[in-house]
Amino acid sequence: MKKIIATGKGGVGKTTTLSALCLMMAREGKKVIVFDTDPSMNLAMTFGIPFDAVSTITEDKAAISEDIEEHGIEESAPEILEEHSVLTEDGIRIVIMGAIEHGGDGCLCSAISTIGMLLEYTEGLGEYDIALVDSQAGPEVLGRGLASEFDLNLILTEPTTKSSEVSRQVLKLGNDLGVKDSLMVVNMIDEPEDVARTADMVKISKDRAIGIRFDRCVVKADRAGELLPDVYPDSDAVADLRAVKAAVEKCIGRTDGIGSARADSTGHPAATPSRISNYRSPASAA
Repeated sequence: MKKIIATGKGGVGKTTTLSALCLMMAREGKKVIVFDTDPSMNLAMTFGIPFDAVSTITEDKAAISEDIEEHGIEESAPEILEEHSVLTEDGIRIVIMGAIEHGGDGCLCSAISTIGMLLEYTEGLGEYDIALVDSQAGPEVLGRGLASEFDLNLILTEPTTKSSEVSRQVLKLGNDLGVKDSLMVVNMIDEPEDVARTADMVKISKDRAIGIRFDRCVVKADRAGELLPDVYPDSDAVADLRAVKAAVEKCIGRTDGIGSARADSTGHPAATPSRISNYRSPASAA
């Protein structure tokens, strides 16, 4: 199982990028599990999962911690995954950490620790090809060691100074944790030179940076509550997202085994058939 963490400043297109990557991989037959550790839970909502459709780990963190302490993660994990995840129509499993419920409730430390244990358990199962962690905005989650020895730090950014500073921080922290490779995705670029300029600001090799053009189709899909690859499969943004997917697969060393889609005339991997994803609970998916 290849492990990828998506990091970066808030509002840089992380959710849009991740949802498209998950969708493309799943539709090529890959088994994908996503751990949504962003308290905003935008990733789940992007897949049509209502905000209150599934119980989050933070809602039950006390009971979960007690159960793990008493029985161990091997016994506790199946029930945690059953109660705190959903399965999309395309077979993507989304595990939802959740947010702090009330002022004064403390930090998300125990919930993040639970996610780390679930990741280890999932890897041991051998059922999934790809595990992605949608991290909360900023570098904090890396400070808690969640991505230790992951295969890829997927850094989402914009061609701005402020966004690049956060990207520089998460690049360093990922390296400190032993993440095997890094790939920076520069969203909403106006010109190709934006990628090289941002790479210079972040201090990452230019061959580890790739851009996604600004595209109004992204805004239109979000307003409509639809998945971008389904409603605008021929858009510039989706073409660039296919290139990002190919770059991700090259970084994690699975270009043959995972998603070696044939290329179209533009050099991007060819599109897969469109199908809207709705959510199913683990019980109804059985």
